[in-house]
Amino acid sequence: MKKIILMISILLLFVVSCGTKEFSVDVDGKGKVPDFELKDLNGKSANLGKIMKNGKKTLFIIAAEWCPHCREELPEVQKFYDANKDKINVIVVFTNSNTNLGKTQTYVKNNEYTFPAYYDEDGTVTRGFEIDGFPFNLKINNGKVEEKLELPVDFDSMTASFGK
Repeated sequence: MKKIILMISILLLFVVSCGTKEFSVDVDGKGKVPDFELKDLNGKSANLGKIMKNGKKTLFIIAAEWCPHCREELPEVQKFYDANKDKINVIVVFTNSNTNLGKTQTYVKNNEYTFPAYYDEDGTVTRGFEIDGFPFNLKINNGKVEEKLELPVDFDSMTASFGK
C-alpha cells in the first residue's frame, strides 16, 4: 500500500511540474517575451505573450495589492488605460507574493479598476521576469522588451514613454 501511495505521489508531482512552463526574460538586454498563459481575476485564461505581439505597444506591470507604491501607481495606470486602451495594451499582473487571489480580487473591485488584470498564481511570471520589487513596469513593443520604466510612473510619464 505504501508503494502505491508513493507511486501516485511521484506521478502527481510529475504531472504538476509538467504543467508549469518556466521561462526567463532578459529585461536589461531587451529580450523577447515568450508566449505564456495566465488567468484573469475571474479565472479566464489568456495568452499574454500573444497579446503583446498584436501590433500595439504594451504597458506591462507586475504589482501587489498590498504594496504602497503600487497603490499610488495603479490609479494612474487606470487613467492611462482609459485614455489609451484602443491603441496601447495595458496588462497588470498581480503577484501571489504575500497575498492570495481573494484579496487581489477584492482590491481591484473596491478600486473599480477596469484595466486587464491577471493573477500570477504560482509565481511563474515573477520568476520569469526576475522581479525583486514591486511595482515592476515595462514597455514592450512587438513582444520584445523596449524599456524598463523608471519609478514612480504616473499618467504623464507613461504618456511620454509611449509617445516615443
